[in-house]
Amino acid sequence: MKKFSSFVALALLCTMFTACSNLKINRPAAEPSGTTAEKTSGDASGSKKNDGANIEELEKAMEIEKYNAYVGLNNFMTGRLDQVLTDYFDKFGDEEQPVIDKNFSFTMLSISSGDAKALETQFGFADKAPAFPAIDPVVVRLKPAMNDLTAILSEAREYYKTKGYVDDHFAKAKEMHPKIVKAADAYYAVADEYLKAMAGMGAERKKESLKKFQENDEQIRYGALKFLVDAQALSAEMEEQGITAKNILDLDMEKFRAKYDPLVDDLKNLTQHAQDEKRLKKEKIESYTLNSYIEEAQKVKVAASDIIERVNKKRKVDEFDLKNRFFTENQDGTPEKFEKMLREAIQKYNRLK
Repeated sequence: MKKFSSFVALALLCTMFTACSNLKINRPAAEPSGTTAEKTSGDASGSKKNDGANIEELEKAMEIEKYNAYVGLNNFMTGRLDQVLTDYFDKFGDEEQPVIDKNFSFTMLSISSGDAKALETQFGFADKAPAFPAIDPVVVRLKPAMNDLTAILSEAREYYKTKGYVDDHFAKAKEMHPKIVKAADAYYAVADEYLKAMAGMGAERKKESLKKFQENDEQIRYGALKFLVDAQALSAEMEEQGITAKNILDLDMEKFRAKYDPLVDDLKNLTQHAQDEKRLKKEKIESYTLNSYIEEAQKVKVAASDIIERVNKKRKVDEFDLKNRFFTENQDGTPEKFEKMLREAIQKYNRLK
């Protein structure tokens, strides 16, 4: 069964743009807020300039809102939905008929009602301004494929939760399995296209963000984002080498260290800047959310260090632990655990204020 890459998208921070947090998205773009006319003392040209600035800021805020909605969709696909699918196919296989063990036991992961509600909102941005020509058409095609998949997965979840297989001797399990395989295949075909488009757009936006943070002397925000950019580069290096927990000892350590060393420097610099109270006030960052993010970043660094230790000591991952991603994600010194820690760090970054 198809496996996704480890790409997880980053939301855009509202603080990149002046006055962004004060904008009211529901206000018509042509209607300026408050006392613009009063401040300009009847100066029509000044009023037009302020109106133009308000419109530009509102349009930028709308763009950020839409992009962040697509980020949420991206991260659900590479996160919870991928976990549900991986867990299911690890148990039953991806052939036409399910593999059912003699001593069957299975607790199927669920897709929450909150996730379902978020998906509805995220898909709703496809026909909203501004247009994202490379992504909007893909989202339109992705929606029915994902709806079909989540519907059958939810049905299966209820069946296994209530142990319906005890009543019908797995009759419905055998009926649902080929439907799940078919729905997953249809979903993966469109999902790949979406994730690649998001990766391309995300790379450009991260580059722009880093540049803007430097120009504005926002060293904390710059350091927080650069750490994630370099962590994703390290993840991509392992993916390019085809390294998983199963073949971890085949890792090309020279190439790995070339991507690992910048990560160490990033964390060191970020930690130093985070201790500067004046800089925290200047960049208007809440120390609580920053410290929470740094704690997750430290776990990412440790997960990478554990990989080096495992390879240097030539410790293979036990065969038993290779049977399920839950085990590989919780084993020190595996790419799977590194990716798990990276996903959690990105979630913390996306809440950074």
